[in-house]
Amino acid sequence: MARIPEFAVELLELLALVVGSGVASLIGIELERVGVAGLAGGDLAVGLWALAMGLVALYVGVVALGYEQVLPRIRALAGGS
Repeated sequence: MARIPEFAVELLELLALVVGSGVASLIGIELERVGVAGLAGGDLAVGLWALAMGLVALYVGVVALGYEQVLPRIRALAGGS
């Protein structure tokens, strides 16, 4: 069985994190849009739920994956350490 170089594995992990961060952020943005539309339409329960879930998804996408996972890995790869 062929061995995959460590650098290639790190790049694949970074790519998966970037895609996951982007997807979570897009879901968060869409939920925020649905929440605002729900509140504007008079559906308080759906609007508040969508806004809360949108905030959670944005936190996961931007902070938990993007800031805490992707940025340090990019810095490590760019720095060569």
